Amino acid sequence: MSINNLSILTKQHVLVLFLCIILKYYPKEQASPGENLSRQCEYDTKHLCPSCFSEPNECSIFKDRLTIDTDDPLNRLVCRFNQHAVSYGVLDGKQNVVIKSLNKNGQVEKLRDSICKEFQIATEDCEFRNDELFRTELRQMILNEDRVEGMIICPSGDDLALERFLKKIEENELLKLILMLTNAQPLLLKLFNGTNLRTPEPVFQMGFTLAESFDGDSLANFYSSSLKTRLTIANELISAILSITAGLDGFRFYLTDINPDNIAIQFLSSGNVKVSFIDINNVIVLDSQSKRLDRNKPETIHARIECDGCFAYVQEEICSHRYSDINLFAMCQLFLENLNGNGEAGFLHFSDDRLELKQIHQLLKHCVYCRPPDCQDRKMLLQQIQKTINLIM
Repeated sequence: MSINNLSILTKQHVLVLFLCIILKYYPKEQASPGENLSRQCEYDTKHLCPSCFSEPNECSIFKDRLTIDTDDPLNRLVCRFNQHAVSYGVLDGKQNVVIKSLNKNGQVEKLRDSICKEFQIATEDCEFRNDELFRTELRQMILNEDRVEGMIICPSGDDLALERFLKKIEENELLKLILMLTNAQPLLLKLFNGTNLRTPEPVFQMGFTLAESFDGDSLANFYSSSLKTRLTIANELISAILSITAGLDGFRFYLTDINPDNIAIQFLSSGNVKVSFIDINNVIVLDSQSKRLDRNKPETIHARIECDGCFAYVQEEICSHRYSDINLFAMCQLFLENLNGNGEAGFLHFSDDRLELKQIHQLLKHCVYCRPPDCQDRKMLLQQIQKTINLIM
């Protein structure tokens, strides 16, 4: 072990010890996690944005029907040191749920304050207003072509594409616009619910807190599983990524943060595997029916961009074509290697020298490292990988 690695490990041990000491001697909170969430909900619905939520606001659901395991070290840390982090609970004593704040780091307050500053509204009078002036400003912010994080509507600046998307979801329009600028996950979960697009089920949203179904452990936990297990999961992941790329009613969804922590895996009692994309806030939503798109340039083929430890892409390229295979590239890369190009850290790593496995490796290598226009169709490549997996299984 190198001196640098030893130093890092030592620091991690010290940090863990420090947190353990804090958890042991930190005085118990008077309020339960459920009560704290209920109070946050009251603040969201009555003070932060009353115009976003209709009455009555059943914020008591957090303390009356939701149980959070305060003995779990992670949830204890969440409750005490990071009120905006993800936590886990049980609804009505039977349904496992994931609880997410949609207002990390006060994004909603920052958005409100920026609009008030734009309109020169005094701080004491600053609030979200459900009027045309505020909604128009929010729309313009969503359509800003300089936006590169969160949910991006394409083609860039297409107000008709934005309008078409908004009409797909039954919700208060002011709230929809705010969520599109802060955390669009609840909107997308509602849109995808009941379809073959693999995402968690929305359970309820109270204020700027979302409860969604718990869909299993992260993919990161399965990298050391047996090859058979990983091939089974890979087979389902291919079906999932093909579905979300095909999209819904002319909308295509490009996930710009596909990584092992954002994918959940659950083995069902039937023996089948369920996969879910569990963090879909970073997404490009393309209206492939938009008249702004050049019909003479129907698709763009993604090329691997050298980027140390990151995933790089050209947003303008994706937003100006009716179809991009960027999702398929990202899934191939996940199977083949990590973001640093380490093949031993890819999900489908193996030492077996069977011919079928070598074929899968060659298909993945071409999928990731081919250079347009010399790339085979990535959809066909992934479907060929599925066929090969089925032969092995």
